[in-house]
Amino acid sequence: MGAFSRIGPDARYHSTNVFTLDQMLRATGGRVIHGVPNGDERFVGGAFDSRIAEPGSVFFALRDRRDGHEFVADAFAHGARAAVVERPVGDLPDGALVVEVADTQHALRRLAEALRDAYPIPAVGITGNVGKTTTKEATAAALGARYRVLRTVSSFNNEIGVPLTFLGIEPSHEVAVIEMGFYVPGEIADLCRLVRPLVGIITRIPDVPVHYSRTPSVDAIAMGKSELIEALPADGVALLNADDARVRALASRTKARVVLFGEAVDAHLRATEVSARGIEGLRFVARDGANSVEVRLPLPGRHLVASALAALGAAIALGVPIDEAATALSTMDAPAHRMNVRRTADLVLIDDSYNASPAAVMAALAVLGSVPTRRVAVIGDMLELGTLSADAHEAAGREAAKQTDVLVGVGELARTITRSARAAGLRETHEVADGAEALILLRRILRRGDTVLVKGSHSLALDQLADALVQPAAKA
Repeated sequence: MGAFSRIGPDARYHSTNVFTLDQMLRATGGRVIHGVPNGDERFVGGAFDSRIAEPGSVFFALRDRRDGHEFVADAFAHGARAAVVERPVGDLPDGALVVEVADTQHALRRLAEALRDAYPIPAVGITGNVGKTTTKEATAAALGARYRVLRTVSSFNNEIGVPLTFLGIEPSHEVAVIEMGFYVPGEIADLCRLVRPLVGIITRIPDVPVHYSRTPSVDAIAMGKSELIEALPADGVALLNADDARVRALASRTKARVVLFGEAVDAHLRATEVSARGIEGLRFVARDGANSVEVRLPLPGRHLVASALAALGAAIALGVPIDEAATALSTMDAPAHRMNVRRTADLVLIDDSYNASPAAVMAALAVLGSVPTRRVAVIGDMLELGTLSADAHEAAGREAAKQTDVLVGVGELARTITRSARAAGLRETHEVADGAEALILLRRILRRGDTVLVKGSHSLALDQLADALVQPAAKA
């Protein structure tokens, strides 16, 4: 059994596969102010963005950067069955069901807590400064070898996204895999009161972390991430990256059993014989004590060894045999816009456009550098780095000079990348203002057979550029 003892999922479920109006009213203290109430009416989940409200869902009119009350009618137009509001709204279709509450975000959380109480399945919590979403998808895939998994959608990892995840829980779900982000102290601790993790994974906390400008120090980020393992019960498992000194140092902050994963010689769950095969994927041998298994990951990047090991560790802790979990990892899909290899007749696209941090940019450039074709890197601004920004962009430029043949910098900060690359000897560099300008340039300079990397901070929307490169009808 290696370093682990097994923790079996709790199989206690209720008989409904969605929540009812009565459940929602009891949990939120709300009252129906429009439409004909039927306490047994069921809903299929929740949404806070009217554009992606699914048929049969409940739209929560949250007050964030924009007031969700302005989009209630649009949510109904997209198929929402009900809306939760703080005040009456107009332009409602016939039959629209509207529930009024004192605070919509508070109501969302209370409903999520009620559903979590109704379905007390074990949960895996995942945090870290890089690698959370890929680790979440890998963990869901590994656990999927034996169980039906409820997992965080996309990167919905905050005080809104995590409760919405639990609004999709069904009786057939046997385990939850929940990604948790951190911006302020206490945030992950609060999310853990909802998630109630039995297994906690901390991925990486690099020297130049994403969102650095929002926090006072890297040590403060580490302490914020440690809130996950501090919340674990004594019979839980804390999976910590043995190859990251900051993560490893957090071991004393949990009462749960600590399992180190990585390539370090003292890792309980260790990767050996690692073979990174560029865009063709990754192979290594995972060793858990006397047990070992070959792992083949269809995603590119040596840095993903840690994600795969963490996933195996969570699967083992919850009773999935390591060989079954490894087989499941071999068929997992890449998360959208995260090291996703997309091919057309004319080019290969490494779509890592969802977001960018210094560590992730370096890892993506290493994958690009491994291909035998002409290598084109489209690198956008790395935002929210604060005082670390200039050095980080210069370092990215020096690495781009080693790993690329053509560099396109997108945005103001990316000019530092291109200047640094030119100083390091890269001959062909370009600077553009945004994704639309980048698309025009790329359509002019790309050659048949090129391999193109697209990466940048989320607010640059370079995912639209990536889509446009492989879908001629799409626009950046």
